[in-house]
Amino acid sequence: MKFISLSNVSFSYDSINPILDGVSVAFNDYDRVAIIGDNGSGKTTLLKLLAGVIEPDDGNVAIGASVYMLNQINALDSKSGGERQSAELRRAFDSNADILLLDEPTNNLDTDAKARFFQNLGVYHGGAVIVSHDRELLQQMDKIIEIANGRIRVYGGNYDFYVATKNAEMATLNARYVTATKEIGRLNNTINIAQNTRQHHEAKQRKDIATGKRSPIAANALKGKSQETEAKKRTIIQKKLDTQFELRQELSAQMRDDKIKIPIPNKPFYSKELVQITNMGFAYGDKVIFDNFNFTVYGGRRVRLRGKNGAGKSTLLKIICGNLEPESGTVKTFGKIAYLNQDLTLLNPDKTIIENIMDIACVKKHEAHMIAANFGFRGDASAKTAGMLSGGELLKATLAALIGGTEQPDMLILDEPTNNLEIKSIAILEDALNQYRGAILLVSHDEMFARNIRVDKEIEIKS
Repeated sequence: MKFISLSNVSFSYDSINPILDGVSVAFNDYDRVAIIGDNGSGKTTLLKLLAGVIEPDDGNVAIGASVYMLNQINALDSKSGGERQSAELRRAFDSNADILLLDEPTNNLDTDAKARFFQNLGVYHGGAVIVSHDRELLQQMDKIIEIANGRIRVYGGNYDFYVATKNAEMATLNARYVTATKEIGRLNNTINIAQNTRQHHEAKQRKDIATGKRSPIAANALKGKSQETEAKKRTIIQKKLDTQFELRQELSAQMRDDKIKIPIPNKPFYSKELVQITNMGFAYGDKVIFDNFNFTVYGGRRVRLRGKNGAGKSTLLKIICGNLEPESGTVKTFGKIAYLNQDLTLLNPDKTIIENIMDIACVKKHEAHMIAANFGFRGDASAKTAGMLSGGELLKATLAALIGGTEQPDMLILDEPTNNLEIKSIAILEDALNQYRGAILLVSHDEMFARNIRVDKEIEIKS
């Protein structure tokens, strides 16, 4: 068996914030293993360590296998990016390496190219270590490794197994959080009862002194003994309370708080034709993209554009948004339409989350604070500038500005929205879109995403 192993490996780019902290894990020449985690968590760094491209700060990397590494390809043009990606994947499979190291291999691939990749991966003789957020690919893995806070955790199954395990863990955390909260309430109640009992006894003693039933000396001696006993009990209970408070705080830090809340709009969504394209023609130079093209989107529908890279899907979105002008025919739009691009450049990077929401959602400051809170930005978090946000935070802030208020657009246009998102952010986006009740026009190669947001119509754009 050929293998690569990491033993107590630590790595940092700045010697302050560890990317990997004492990690031990082994990869062999027959398993398909996925690496997942938030952006910046260290996924690509782990691949580079496995390839021997970088050396660990501490620990040991033993490379007992031949490897081929495919770096992530970023391309502005989906067609050229898809062609480059396919060519690089062919080289990877032709390498006959014992272990393939693939960084986001399905990015830029259209449906046909993706199917070919899955087929080639399935019959490849060696192992594969793959960084990916593509849940269709993750479903075919033998193991999933999650990186978080410099540590790794191995899940011995595919994506469904990973989700089921995480959900079970979250249910356990929630149950322990509820139990700790109840215990805090019980202990506080015990303190209150003890205090009320003491006050009752002291009142009775004062009455006994006043009526002559008990001497002041005897009453004070009894009072002192009672206070001493209560103080001991209070100390014991307070220690238990402190323990429960610490436990609840620890559990709270582990619990996900990604739920967002989208309000009911203050007016009905536009229910008739939102987009009406008639006999449209468009070309890039000599290359004809659309010829007598007709297309309609109605209010409330969720439409997905399909087709090979370069067929004109993104071009059609740009024409609808007014970023490109058709050469012939007519393009009419009705209602309010908003465009969410995959680079998330809608927000002004120099303005705060609150200021961006005020500008884009056209709301006052107090309303912007309410919207921000519904998307998880409370207190100082809402004062961050957009340029300082992580990928997941930027997605939530953009969604807050677009659909967090009551003046929501009648249609959202989404162009490959999951391309640059980690799994957690994709789930947030799906949650938001499933609360949103307007129309959606989508370009995406992510089958699971299209299914999860309940696309009800698919249109093939042929080149």
